[in-house]
Amino acid sequence: MKSKNILEITDFTKKELLKLIQRSLFLKKNNTKNFSSLKNKRIGLLFDATSLRTKMSFEMATHKLGGFPYFVDINSITHEADAPRESFEDIVDTLDKFVDAYVVRDYSQNTLNVLKRKDYPPVINAFSLVGHPSQALADLSTIFSKKTNFKDLHIAALCPETGSGVIESFAYGVLLLGGTITLITPTGKFSAKNRDFTDVIQTLPGVLSISKDVENIIKNTDVLYVDEWWYPGAEFLKKKPPKRYRADKDSLKNAKQDLIILHCLPAHHNREISEEVFYSPQSIVFEEAEFRIYAAMALLEYLAKH
Repeated sequence: MKSKNILEITDFTKKELLKLIQRSLFLKKNNTKNFSSLKNKRIGLLFDATSLRTKMSFEMATHKLGGFPYFVDINSITHEADAPRESFEDIVDTLDKFVDAYVVRDYSQNTLNVLKRKDYPPVINAFSLVGHPSQALADLSTIFSKKTNFKDLHIAALCPETGSGVIESFAYGVLLLGGTITLITPTGKFSAKNRDFTDVIQTLPGVLSISKDVENIIKNTDVLYVDEWWYPGAEFLKKKPPKRYRADKDSLKNAKQDLIILHCLPAHHNREISEEVFYSPQSIVFEEAEFRIYAAMALLEYLAKH
């Protein structure tokens, strides 16, 4: 495989991103078919955190493209009985001989930082604290499957003011395509996980707004993205978003009838989104989850060609 790392959705041009979205839609339409773009290729999945959709989507995508996925639990090979076992450099130097590409979820970013210094094998960032390009591609593909004129859409996200790698990648994608997105936070401020967030969005053709006026934003919204509201610390679930900033029947009472609601999952029912809204006809979270497979396939195909 040739080498071009995919660390963020902004690694693509607008033309490339549109092609990836169209490819994801094609793969969804032809979901019973298998392909050969990864024939006999070995994909190393290196994860240091729990994953359901990302892990399974890349495993399934690799199989459907004719390749072989190999999962590695990063924590189990860097530590043994709570003692250091092997350096990240030695692990990567070994696996470079074993695989043709990497898919990496690495919240410590120790493994990812070693991989980024190399030209080969290529790497897909599978959400390493900041940036989740495969999720963003799946989200955008889901929207395109439901809405026809993307540039005329009013897109909003209910999210914490402390930033979110998922929302930031999604916002990058919307802006790269020339769309409009409003981040709704309780303070009307947004402190991004990506330190260069402000600089990056200024290079993109779309329009980003940040607001705390949840009622007026929601009533004009066509696509609502509900974030997980993650906070640092083991007891983050005890810190709930303010009532007005949860997706429930009260906050959505003036919403458009054809509003569609996304959530990257896992969702915490009756925390950031009510169970009633989560399972409502407007919610397309499980279609969004399914698109993770086709987004993963499109990204792996892209690596194989570049």
